[in-house]
Amino acid sequence: MSWDVFIMRLPPEAESIDQIADDWNPPGLGTGREIRALLTDLLPGIEYTASGWGDYEGPGFSISTRVNEADDEPVRGVSLFIHGDSDAAAHAALALADALDARAFETGSGDFLTTESAHSAFDTWRAFRDRVLAQHNDRR
Repeated sequence: MSWDVFIMRLPPEAESIDQIADDWNPPGLGTGREIRALLTDLLPGIEYTASGWGDYEGPGFSISTRVNEADDEPVRGVSLFIHGDSDAAAHAALALADALDARAFETGSGDFLTTESAHSAFDTWRAFRDRVLAQHNDRR
């Protein structure tokens, strides 16, 4: 089960996802080549497959992301699928968003991920994950 974080150049005036128009089209973050290079710089040791999946093993967490756009094609968003128990995962997601001059949206709370919300958002997701896993184990 992953904690999913989406990074895009979301409108800066939006205080919630509900405030973004349905017909809004996100501007590009860079080309496929640029985004893969940035991920490699910020996540040393990330390994890519031929299909564009990048896997990173951090201290107490891992991130999987898919950037399969061609080298010169624009990338409009980066999805991070995070596993593990380390708060460093939220900080890695925020560092990527900052480096891309973008905003992060996390699916645990359904809110924007900020330095102020990072710890509580990750804790909320961990608690949810632990409940789901406990229920699954109880059924066995």
